[in-house]
Amino acid sequence: MQLIINQDPKGLEELYDTYGKKFYTYCVHNWHLSEDESWEVIYKTLETLILKLAHYEFESKQHFDNFLYKVLTNFLRQYFRKNRCNSEHELAYVDLMGEEADSSEINKHINQLSFTDYYKSEFIDSPELLHLNEALETLDPLDKDILLLRAQNYSYDEISAFLGVENKQLKVTHHRAKKKLIDKLIEKQL
Repeated sequence: MQLIINQDPKGLEELYDTYGKKFYTYCVHNWHLSEDESWEVIYKTLETLILKLAHYEFESKQHFDNFLYKVLTNFLRQYFRKNRCNSEHELAYVDLMGEEADSSEINKHINQLSFTDYYKSEFIDSPELLHLNEALETLDPLDKDILLLRAQNYSYDEISAFLGVENKQLKVTHHRAKKKLIDKLIEKQL
């Protein structure tokens, strides 16, 4: 880490030697990326780490390793959203509430409550993010879902499919939800 902070080229080399192959294996086996896709994500991850590591302190090697994998996972998610979901692969939607869905099918998919609990369990230390999170919690669940999905660059067609709502008025609903959120944030500041 000290080599990286001092901008010594050996720091990048050591980071690459230590983590490059592990990252590659993780990308290929866990995320099913091709060799080129994997290396593209890994290079972006390492570049970001080089630029940002000086701003962090780590208690142990385990904390450092966890941080590296968290950064890699964030880049993988971004890559997947940008490249895979938009063009090459069709998304499959499963009706978990319908009579035709069997328990083995349901067990393969994330329960909405588990998903929500995971994000609620994350620690937020920024006062601005706390205010935003509180304001989001006061909104209608549909408005909140639309805002969060649009914030992640999902199209209105994708949001319509995810939430099972018609796309006709989704853009208007999004703008109204955004206005409600802004109003709630302004109320909190007063």
